[in-house]
Amino acid sequence: MPDPRPVPPVPGPSALPGATGVLVAGAGFAGLTAAIEARLRGAEVTLIDPAPMPLWGGNTRHSRNIRLAHDSETRWQRGSYPAAEFAADIERLAPSDTGLAGVLARGSADLGSWLAARGVAFEPWDEGNLPFSRRTAFFRGGGQALSHALLRAAGQLGVRIASGRIEALPPDWAEDRPLCLTVQTADGARSLQAEALVLTTGGYGANPDEMIRHLGPGAAAFANRGTPHQDGAPLLWLMAHGAATVGRPGDGHLVAVDARAPASDAGIVSRADGMQFGLVVDAAGQRFRDEGTDVGSARYSVWGRALAERADPRAWLILDAEGTARLPPLLYPPLTAENPADLARLCGIEPGGLAATLEALAAHLDRGTPLEPPRSRPEGVPFAPPLRPPLAAIPLRPGLTFTRHGVAVDATARVRLAEGGSAHRVFAAGASMAGALLGQGYLSGTALAIGGVFGRIAGAGAASLADHGVGQAGPATDKLRQASAVPALQPAPPQPAAPAPEPEPEPWDEAARALNICNTCGFCTGLCAVFPAARLRPALGAGDLRHLAHLCHDCRSCHYDCQYAPPHALAVNLPAALAEARAADYAARLPARLPQAVFLLCLLGLPLMALLAIPPERLFAAGAAPGAFYEVIPHGLMAGGAGLAFGGAALVLAIRLWRFWRQTAGPAAQPGIRALARGLGAALRLTNLGEARGCDGPRGPTGPARRIFHHLLAGGFVLTGLATLAGAVLHAGGEIAPYPLASAPVALGTLGGIAMLAGLAGLSHRRKRADRRPASARMEAADRDLRRALGIVAGSGLALLALRDGPAMGLMLALHLGAVLGLALALPFGKLSHGAYRSLALIRHAAERAARPGPRR
Repeated sequence: MPDPRPVPPVPGPSALPGATGVLVAGAGFAGLTAAIEARLRGAEVTLIDPAPMPLWGGNTRHSRNIRLAHDSETRWQRGSYPAAEFAADIERLAPSDTGLAGVLARGSADLGSWLAARGVAFEPWDEGNLPFSRRTAFFRGGGQALSHALLRAAGQLGVRIASGRIEALPPDWAEDRPLCLTVQTADGARSLQAEALVLTTGGYGANPDEMIRHLGPGAAAFANRGTPHQDGAPLLWLMAHGAATVGRPGDGHLVAVDARAPASDAGIVSRADGMQFGLVVDAAGQRFRDEGTDVGSARYSVWGRALAERADPRAWLILDAEGTARLPPLLYPPLTAENPADLARLCGIEPGGLAATLEALAAHLDRGTPLEPPRSRPEGVPFAPPLRPPLAAIPLRPGLTFTRHGVAVDATARVRLAEGGSAHRVFAAGASMAGALLGQGYLSGTALAIGGVFGRIAGAGAASLADHGVGQAGPATDKLRQASAVPALQPAPPQPAAPAPEPEPEPWDEAARALNICNTCGFCTGLCAVFPAARLRPALGAGDLRHLAHLCHDCRSCHYDCQYAPPHALAVNLPAALAEARAADYAARLPARLPQAVFLLCLLGLPLMALLAIPPERLFAAGAAPGAFYEVIPHGLMAGGAGLAFGGAALVLAIRLWRFWRQTAGPAAQPGIRALARGLGAALRLTNLGEARGCDGPRGPTGPARRIFHHLLAGGFVLTGLATLAGAVLHAGGEIAPYPLASAPVALGTLGGIAMLAGLAGLSHRRKRADRRPASARMEAADRDLRRALGIVAGSGLALLALRDGPAMGLMLALHLGAVLGLALALPFGKLSHGAYRSLALIRHAAERAARPGPRR
């Protein structure tokens, strides 16, 4: 969905100073940890990054978990993973005598708690949303949420964050003296003196010329899965001007990706899978590798390397209908054709070569003709050749996650010199030096651990040099070191609302597209109920989409935590897509503003009928004696009309809810009293909303305000209902309305009306200040209509109480009854029904969770 007005969820860029204590180049994970650690130690810190603000965070935005050593089970990691075991894993990956593996392992042991103190949220493993892991901890919301939390922490601590880049260092960069640097900014080159420099700009994965120089012309076809702003300029300069290097030129972590995905910044959703279910052919239609040999988690990188080593790295995964059905959720559906020749032409494969490959496979199966290369069929992996039309294809190419060629560092994260020794004031962390530990391999979560551990080491070392320079400005060091939590930034003044974009012509299509990308990504699995429920529904049929749309509480945290939200090319705006779908579902193909029209018709129509049908001397008669209300509108008419309106509306809504329940049936569920209680409890407590889930807003973690206002509104609504019930009981006992001020109907109704108005005022205030990006135009209109209607019902009821002793009583009674009547008639097709739909969705979700096995210890 379009996102025309990006609003930064992190502190905005600052002006670049003329001098600073510590300059950190690169606002990825390593840079943020370095900047925060240096600032906690009292240094004046400037952090620069060349990317536009929505892309701050670098490749960290596409991360999900981090490898951390721990001696005992934590809320984030199961079992134990001692530092010695972590170090041994690294040594097996890249044996060396530098001692850096031990530094990394030991430094990771307290990194998790350090991050948590900076506001980073981890996903608790005991909620059962994650795969078993004792080695890694998962971030709630993924790497984008991690980046935003650290950016907010840095801003709160006083780190100056500016847009800019350095491309070179001064000739005397290795000497023990302050560095005079040139920073390129949007306003031109600026001079800056720094007591110390921490280089965290990453590798050169976004520099195709450098990749081609090392790997040949085929590298031009590589996709860059990470940030497009990682061209490696300062890193390459250092390697060319005396820094010791590590790693193999051009080497990086490669995986096979869908060739149709964005060429840059596509991250995990571009990853291709399913080779074990079909055949992989090149442009000539020929196989070049056994598709069944690697079926474990390493298969992604195995295929990435296999493609990258070919002169022409393009390839296609060929599947039949059975193989296609076994694919996991993927970013794009396969290309399809009724026969091999048409599929070859569609893909750009040589038709004769593809036909020959399929014939060779058939001959191998029928007559045992040797197949070269062989086609393994590992146990547990279904593959039923020969492939039968219709056929499908997924275009493949190598995708580079990050490069492993960089500078060498010592145990203090200082850049080592090719001639021996280390640069005293130049440090490096993250992908710029990761090759020293990773070699040519990869361990899940290790790259991020390297960035965090060596980022903190570099920040501390740089701060020690700045202590006697310009780094004395700012809060006292001891107070900074005591900071254990990062409060959210003060909200910016409200911005005038811009016209909302036009709604999508078919909201369910956009909801399906966005949710498919979410299923392909999986980073938000533990963020709220929607994402684990969606992963159990990969087909995303009509009933699945309805269930997921109503399960969403519109907290909008996923929008701020999503690395694919606009301005990304994939433009995922899940809150808006699901809200648009809910609005369409409420309306049930009727005009969108029909509930508002019905409400206005009743609101104005009943007083008008009273004016026309009731004699003025009776309508405007003063007094509140028992039975005065029924002098205006007879009790039989009032009770009968209310019964018909509420009964009819309830019946229609009940039918719609029953159909909703049947249509949204999905995975195996375990219904029962416990699931019912959990679902209703989640609905009543709003546990999927705001502070209860640690949700992010546009300026940081959200507080309880929305939940409080919502509960005020809902509680007030319930109290007014109880007031009506109490009145009915009194009437049955012979007491006739209007009742005394001290009576239960009046007390309950007054308290309920005040609570409703207080809740509505709070919600309206929040809506006016809310970020417009994740909003749905249609749902916003429905929200406004409902808030107005509820406000009129509550306000007219209180006004009737205040004016019941005067001549305006009759007209106010008609106005209030008209508002109540309109609200009831609009119920089955309006936003007011959302509580019932959401409650059913939560009950179903609780039943499905009850049927899932608990997390393994």
